[in-house]
Amino acid sequence: GRWTTDDRPVRGCRGRCPRVGRPGEHPPRASTTLSSSVVVSTHLPPTITMDLCGPHGCRCRSAILAFALSASGAFSFVQFSRLSPRSPTRSRIDGSSQLPPLFSTPESQKVCIVGAGVGGLATASRIASAMPNATVTILEKNDRDLAGGRMGSFDAFVDGASGSYRHERGPSLLLLRDEYEKLFEDCGKRTSSEGTQAKSYGLDMKQCVPAYQVVFDDGDRVSVGFPRNTSGLTANDIEQIQVLEQESMDRMNEWEPNGHKKWVEYLDTCAAYLDCGLPNFIEEKLELTSFPAFIWEAMREKGKRWPLKPHSSVLSELFESPKMVALASFQDLYVGLEPYLNQKQPLGGILRKTAPAVFGLLSAIELHPTNRRAGVFAPLGGFRQVAKSMVELCADNGVEFVFNATVTNIGGGGVHFRHGSSNMFRNADLVICNADIPYASESLINEHKDDVYRETYDWDDSFDFSSGVVAFHWSISKSLRALATHNVFMSSNNTEDAIGSWSVLREGSRSASEATTLIDQPFNFYVHRASATDRSACPSGCDAIMVLVPCPALERNKDIASLSREDVMSTYAGQFDSNVLDDYRKAVIKRLSVLEGLEGLGDYIIDEVVDTPATYASHYNLGAGVPFGLVSDQSHGLSQLSLTRPGAEWKNRGNEFMFVGASGRPGNGVPLVLIGSEQVSRKAVELLSTHPK
Repeated sequence: GRWTTDDRPVRGCRGRCPRVGRPGEHPPRASTTLSSSVVVSTHLPPTITMDLCGPHGCRCRSAILAFALSASGAFSFVQFSRLSPRSPTRSRIDGSSQLPPLFSTPESQKVCIVGAGVGGLATASRIASAMPNATVTILEKNDRDLAGGRMGSFDAFVDGASGSYRHERGPSLLLLRDEYEKLFEDCGKRTSSEGTQAKSYGLDMKQCVPAYQVVFDDGDRVSVGFPRNTSGLTANDIEQIQVLEQESMDRMNEWEPNGHKKWVEYLDTCAAYLDCGLPNFIEEKLELTSFPAFIWEAMREKGKRWPLKPHSSVLSELFESPKMVALASFQDLYVGLEPYLNQKQPLGGILRKTAPAVFGLLSAIELHPTNRRAGVFAPLGGFRQVAKSMVELCADNGVEFVFNATVTNIGGGGVHFRHGSSNMFRNADLVICNADIPYASESLINEHKDDVYRETYDWDDSFDFSSGVVAFHWSISKSLRALATHNVFMSSNNTEDAIGSWSVLREGSRSASEATTLIDQPFNFYVHRASATDRSACPSGCDAIMVLVPCPALERNKDIASLSREDVMSTYAGQFDSNVLDDYRKAVIKRLSVLEGLEGLGDYIIDEVVDTPATYASHYNLGAGVPFGLVSDQSHGLSQLSLTRPGAEWKNRGNEFMFVGASGRPGNGVPLVLIGSEQVSRKAVELLSTHPK
């Protein structure tokens, strides 16, 4: 088609493409509108137009650029530029400015990022910071308020309430704080008296002490995660924490002899896994000094702590009480894996949905008292403040945003998308996709797609998915002081109940309607109470809580893939009808009643928002509607360990592009996505620098 310097097609081409036998036809017509070497580093006036056969221009591109660099080309550009003002070289975040210039050069590479999730925002910041002359653009399907993808918050407004209730739509606990700070230190442009670049962008992180409260179905409870560094705490806070820690030590010792001592030893083992696994296998930085401690922990006592055994197999040799085993493995819940050995699967299931013992490093990340990278934090203002800070970081580095841009296809050297009622194409030297890999591989890079501008939702089911989640966001008319910031409710009265409580993961292929009702069954779930750390989350005397209950993922229906997106989403929403949600709601309220002050909680719920796998599919285009992003080729479990996950570089129909995000390396969760974005951006900068146009 006919293209302008903002890459918007305006009408059909009137000549034959040089690729089919008439080279040189277009360059003479277009040459008088082009620049000399100035085109290398600046945007052309937006009024300049040229006829090309497509976004790349085929051989026209080389011929035109050769003319542009000639003396006559320079004269033509100077003459023309006197008649037309120059376009701005950078836009900010309103998505309304001119798009990048048509011609890419070593100094003016074009990068298009699909999705403003955590991976997209972080990668954009890093590339734009490393290559100031590059044009980095993010296309995001949602509006600006939903930038950050799953990482974000929303407000519930209730009639008669003195303020709003803030709820997290995705992550609710902040781990590996140094990864957040590193992003802002590497890319931040502000000078401030706040002390860190992160704070200068409004990101303030407060540690949660204790990190968790774990509640069992018989009402027994224990707190874990007491850091030795108490700087910033008042004397009264420290005294209360010491009392709570002593109570927890006593409770562990009641469950089994030397229970607390065994707990401390286990956390030290997990710290060795962390200190070796994080730099060497997650960050991909060789750090040999950590291997001796790792090998010692793995081999001592005849390999009792061998990291590649099923998690429960290691824990059952270290602990006697089912409650201690549950306490040491509840983090597996967050990555959609079960800790228990599955006799029906090879190697006890670690090749699929059973967590290997090395996943104990999650316990060290959250709960170890002295490890320099450990601790659970809360971002003040909620995770939407994290997203807001990252958007501002992008803007300070000149990243361009186009919001409400629904990407429909990746290929042909760029990205097809819909913006309002317009079909548009953005060509790029490099496309980086922050969309979920199973969804993108089926819906965005499907070579059999008949219409590149048709919006679809489907996913590649050759991947093995973890569980879905039903999330209840409840605005409560009273304060729930029995809850900590982070609470995990476990069913572990005996080993049989403990194993049964993970059945939704083991039987993940069953649909929600076929699954056993929860009301009288053992199950595990998580509760977040933001006001315990940040009082701005809700009105005084009230509370806002989020309850996450594992559930089956969406059951794929290939027959509806050709329907409109609206009809597809409506069909999938039907897999979680009111009967299913009523069962989940009643089961959760019954379990919560074991805590003082939470009896009859249903009477105090004044507003409810429910998210199901269908919701996550609709909002974020997640394959099977699973929020954890844990997928790999034909397997799960052990294959989720960093290097065995889908890699960044992909090829499709001869087009090279990259993936970044929770479905790729090194794993899911915001800090791992931040680590992955650094790896992807490094590869992207290297590629753009060594393969200039």
